[in-house]
Amino acid sequence: MTAVSPPEGSMQSFFSLMRTAQQQLSKDLAHRQLHDLCATRIQALWRRAAARVRIAKEVACRYREQVLSRCCANLTPRQQAKAFVAARNHQIKCLRTEVAKFSGIAFYLHRRQREAQIQEHLDNEKHRLRALLLIQAWWKGCVVRGFEAAHRAKQERDERRKASKQQESSLAFFFDNEPRTIQEKPMAEDQKETSEAGSRYCVPVRRLSEDANGSAYRARIHRRPRRVHIYFSDTGGGHRASALSLEAALQRQYGNQVSIELVDFMRTAMPWPLSQAPETYQTLGHFPSVYKRAWDFDQDSNTWRDTRSYQMMWSYSKESILKYFQQWACELDLIISVHPLIHHLVVEALEEMSTGSGIQREDMGLPVVTVVTDLGSAHLSWFDPRIDMLFVPSEAIYQLAIKHGVPKSKINLCGLPLREGFWCADPIAPEQKCCLQEQLGLRPTERPEVVLLMGGGEGFGQLMNVACAIGDKLVGLGYGQLVVVCGRNEEVRKALSERRWSPRNFGEWLFEPLILGFVKNVDQYMTAADCLVTKAGPGSIAEALIKGLPCLLTTFIPGQEEGNISFVTENGAGSYVPDEEPEQVAEKIAEWLSDEEAMKRMSENARRLAKPDAALDITRRMCDSLLDLGIELDEVKQGQFGSLRKHLMQRKETEGIGANCALSPCCASLAGTATV
Repeated sequence: MTAVSPPEGSMQSFFSLMRTAQQQLSKDLAHRQLHDLCATRIQALWRRAAARVRIAKEVACRYREQVLSRCCANLTPRQQAKAFVAARNHQIKCLRTEVAKFSGIAFYLHRRQREAQIQEHLDNEKHRLRALLLIQAWWKGCVVRGFEAAHRAKQERDERRKASKQQESSLAFFFDNEPRTIQEKPMAEDQKETSEAGSRYCVPVRRLSEDANGSAYRARIHRRPRRVHIYFSDTGGGHRASALSLEAALQRQYGNQVSIELVDFMRTAMPWPLSQAPETYQTLGHFPSVYKRAWDFDQDSNTWRDTRSYQMMWSYSKESILKYFQQWACELDLIISVHPLIHHLVVEALEEMSTGSGIQREDMGLPVVTVVTDLGSAHLSWFDPRIDMLFVPSEAIYQLAIKHGVPKSKINLCGLPLREGFWCADPIAPEQKCCLQEQLGLRPTERPEVVLLMGGGEGFGQLMNVACAIGDKLVGLGYGQLVVVCGRNEEVRKALSERRWSPRNFGEWLFEPLILGFVKNVDQYMTAADCLVTKAGPGSIAEALIKGLPCLLTTFIPGQEEGNISFVTENGAGSYVPDEEPEQVAEKIAEWLSDEEAMKRMSENARRLAKPDAALDITRRMCDSLLDLGIELDEVKQGQFGSLRKHLMQRKETEGIGANCALSPCCASLAGTATV
């Protein structure tokens, strides 16, 4: 058989096909290599860039750690704590700015996240520990500097006394140096010896009496209004409120017979940092454990004058206070203190000046009165046996005063002085209450359903959570109105104003509470309310008792306000539920609103404890005993002029004026009218 060869054209086409396939394969391989090469190079560049970023971050972190470690190595522990606290405060400030910036419902979740971060910073135990360490270091530094300053001042006084004895005959020394006192006339020889042996601060001569009985001096000063200084400090709203109440009571009873001035004594007469007491109080209010330790410090002593805290405070502020009284001692007729840390310093300064003048403090004719503004418990610093009169608001404080050495003859149980809107305890008629509710923006109602929530002047406590819990509970009940007074806590007021409260029923009006800041007409809101939810502040409790409001106490300042809770609960005027459980607070309010008999019973107990005329009684007693302002026309109209006339004649006999001294024509006419 013969083989058949393929045709020539077919072979050429086969070889060309093979060649084309090889060429295509080589092209594909070349492109793939190029792609792989490009991908490899791109990946390498990316890894290199990522490595640079990662290395830069690691280097930056390590550099930052090294810088911080080196900086901290050169800082004391106190400076490190201050740096960390400052950084934390700055971060909190930035977060709060961001929360305030993003308002509206669209940024609700964002705001909640930032608020949670803020709360984490505030609840951080390390930050609290650093703050506590800073306060302890500051206190120890103040103690050390106070003793050093006292030692330095004693050395300067000794050197000055020696120099004065050596240069006493030199006219140049007399003319080149400023006078040591503000005497109006030269001192007697015995007074000079006493002054050289005692303090360089003396009582101005115009403050001293002309004779042994002081009748000439009294006759001279009685031609002008009696000048009264009321000393307080803005460490909380209660001290200023009591000072304003006493001022109003004095003006109401004696008019132009008295000239009253309210003085923030710590800011005016005391040096830094004691002049920053209000700011320190606001800070410590957010750290209850620290405040409790400060309260319990030196409580084992019998008198505040014997404590290290008082000795440090007096030695540090002595010069400043004495300079203040060198200016004002000659002008004043009465000093009233409504703060526990002030009257000791005042009495000490007056005794220092009287010692320099060779007289007793009682001979100065400048009495000092203390009005206690705590209700259920009081700090040791409230009581000083050297003061002329002490006014206490409750039996518990009365017993504490006796325990700490105050004579019973100086103690007066009168109550807590409150603002003028609380001087009347008469219940308001239902019609008038409805009109007042409508005037204040509330819905008039005859059943008890208006809840007043207050957080004190500074707005301490879990005010936000308690307000939300009570509001939600009232929404579920289907009745009730809520008034929230936030005080100076502007952050809580703004948050509650922006909060969306759920409707009671679809298609009906929304539940809208009345959100307020710091208000001056608290008496009107208490009159319009049916129950009060507040912190255990003595002023708020006393005001609620006068208005007959059941009190639900939710928080207290440790030490200072602990006794107020037992005062309310043991007398059946309210209850205590901590604000850490806002749902329980809301449940208690719902229980009260549903039981009108229980609210009526608590209201009666509250009115039984009320003392609405405390401010008028305090001012009447102190002015009648210490200023001799005479009798009041109100008492004359009530037919009590006979006994008062007899008392006035006896007082004038003891003062040496004489029993035959006739009354003024006005008093004689009033006496005849009263006799008829």
